Amino acid sequence: EWPARGMKRRDTSLRSLLSLALSLFAGVAAPELGAPPAPSDPVCGFLSGPHFYYETSEIKQGLAVELMSGPAQLHQAVTLRFFVCQRPRSFPVDRLQIEHEKFMHIIGVRDDLSEFFHIHPTRVSPGVWEVSHTFARGGKYKIWSDVKYRGVSYSFGHPLLTISGSPGGPGADLAPTNSVTRAGYQINLTHPEPLVSGRTNQFQFTIHDAAGKPEELENFLGAPMHLVLVREDLSVYLHAHPENRGGGEQTIRFRQAFAKPGTYNLFAQFRPKEAKLLADDAILAEFAIKVIP
Repeated sequence: EWPARGMKRRDTSLRSLLSLALSLFAGVAAPELGAPPAPSDPVCGFLSGPHFYYETSEIKQGLAVELMSGPAQLHQAVTLRFFVCQRPRSFPVDRLQIEHEKFMHIIGVRDDLSEFFHIHPTRVSPGVWEVSHTFARGGKYKIWSDVKYRGVSYSFGHPLLTISGSPGGPGADLAPTNSVTRAGYQINLTHPEPLVSGRTNQFQFTIHDAAGKPEELENFLGAPMHLVLVREDLSVYLHAHPENRGGGEQTIRFRQAFAKPGTYNLFAQFRPKEAKLLADDAILAEFAIKVIP
């Protein structure tokens, strides 16, 4: 009887292994591994909990988001696919958490900082998220994916994506500026001088309509403003949210630390209450700042 029991145990174990192999072959999500190892470099600017930044190409073990895209043409809808997985075995991960009303935020800029987009994929299969985007200018684009997993926010930098076609006009003007006009609104940026790396700096934005009246903002993706800061060489990426979180704000305040000095472009997205924008639309204002050592 004992050998028979042993054989039964071995048969059950073999059947379990075979079932797992067949499920993987069929594309069924395998059980997720444990939490990714804790990174060592927290990135300032996120107020909703710990946040960490990785270049996807450098991740050997733990949570990763991989960008998958075929040939990309100018003025044609390009399907961008993102695979959320646990390395090294690339098991799909599907337990993302909502952060600022979305499971995933995709931020992209051209390598000369002259183009910007902020879009949101939807899940299409285990671990796979998909979104379509039409590029207005050719060139090389840096894309980041922001996700939240097990209470930790992550930003993943992806290799440059080349869009075939004419690059169009000049790159972004990186001369420091503190006032721009967009869609009939004047947006002013103020901050103490100078901005210094390695310490927390304060930013303040105010928006006025064409008559000079202060404009109240309504929430866009759960915040009065989304602010993306990118160093001119693309080596630093920060996605920040203001200290004041409610709608109806007239002055938007940020606290931001910079790990490296240099010139940064700021991409500020907001929704004036009186603008009557479509549900997912926002006005984009761009600024350049200089951060000293």
